Amino acid sequence: MTDISQTSPPPQIRLDWIIIALVVLLSLGVFLYLAAQRQYVLRESTNGFDGLKIWLNSESQPTQSFTGGWPLDRSTIGLLVQPIFDTHPDTDRKAARTKEELLLQTDEFDQQIDIIQEKAGSVQSLIILPKWRSGMRLTGYGHPFLLAPRGDVQTVLHQIVGPNVGQVFYMRTPFSDFDYDGDREVLAARVYAGQAFEGVGCEPVIGRPGAMLLGLCPLPGDGDRDQVYVLSDPDVLNNHGLRLGDNALIAAQLLPQIAGENRIVIDYSDRNWLTEPEQIVQRERTWEDLARLFEYPFRILWIGAALLLALAIWRGGIRNGPVINQGPSLGTGKRAANRARARLMRLTGQDGALLSDFVDTRIRAQAAEVFGPGHVVNGGVEAAYLRYMQARQPALAAELTDLLGTIRGLPAHLNASDAITYVDKFESILERFADDA
Repeated sequence: MTDISQTSPPPQIRLDWIIIALVVLLSLGVFLYLAAQRQYVLRESTNGFDGLKIWLNSESQPTQSFTGGWPLDRSTIGLLVQPIFDTHPDTDRKAARTKEELLLQTDEFDQQIDIIQEKAGSVQSLIILPKWRSGMRLTGYGHPFLLAPRGDVQTVLHQIVGPNVGQVFYMRTPFSDFDYDGDREVLAARVYAGQAFEGVGCEPVIGRPGAMLLGLCPLPGDGDRDQVYVLSDPDVLNNHGLRLGDNALIAAQLLPQIAGENRIVIDYSDRNWLTEPEQIVQRERTWEDLARLFEYPFRILWIGAALLLALAIWRGGIRNGPVINQGPSLGTGKRAANRARARLMRLTGQDGALLSDFVDTRIRAQAAEVFGPGHVVNGGVEAAYLRYMQARQPALAAELTDLLGTIRGLPAHLNASDAITYVDKFESILERFADDA
């Protein structure tokens, strides 16, 4: 029989490594996506407006954030909120070289005046002027040192609605209140280091002529809209200022009143994605569409799939067990050949021949325990082991000798039940010898 001890089993693909690789790739993709989206960090900062979205949705007013990527049907938008985070529109943003420059930056990302005006002329809009430097977002603290230059903010205002609107100025008191005529009572919009504008030619909504925070101002251009809402101080509606005074109540009353039955969109994009209904060639997608896949009854399917995956990983880990040395070792090929020969014998019904091979293998294994795995014995292994047994248990040695002769005289095609009987007798003799040795 040929020894193929130098062969090794072929490498197998491990399921756990595949799962780990998929998780790593998915995590890397998510990281790259978030790293590429500056607006994501900005929306959740003190200067962002995610709090406004959550607050309006809780008040049964459909509101969503939009960062671009798909067409927006303008007929479904009641109010487009356009926060401006660039005090130098139409100018490329310069990367900060030091921490101080980063804190004092006034441009979060690049925006363009013509796109802002184009959106405002297409759908009813609320334009929010910039107020703070990047240090406000990075530190989470408001300080007059971090206010954007008043002249730059005023330039942005004049670029949007024209220079006749008047000047932008800061209030002298730390906290300032501006009146708003609510549904049932007069509410007070409170801001820190208030940034107001004169609003010449504008209809005041929050504040008064000469000192207003929110006004309905004329919009130059030839768009469908000739008026636009201008909010000079973003702290009325952003995450930082929504908790001050009656700001949250004003937002819950005013913005739904302007939007009507349509939705409110907080637009952080730097392009115009607004389209006519007939121009839409791709259905607009939102996170709500993806969330439907996790609602009932799909939620049950996801839970079942997660449990099945966990069970497969857990069970696979138990079945695999410790890492097995798959390197070539002496005897490995011979054992494989013996197993293959035994299987062939079982498949062809040669239980008699298989029984003879079995007793030979057991005798060699017992001899290896007595004489060592590298034994060389005169007269053969079996004869040496029988002499060893004869010296200690002559009766058992004689019984084993007779049984071996009987087994080797059996026909090759033997009934399995008869073969088991001889195996039991053989093992019984070995066990009694082991107990008496």
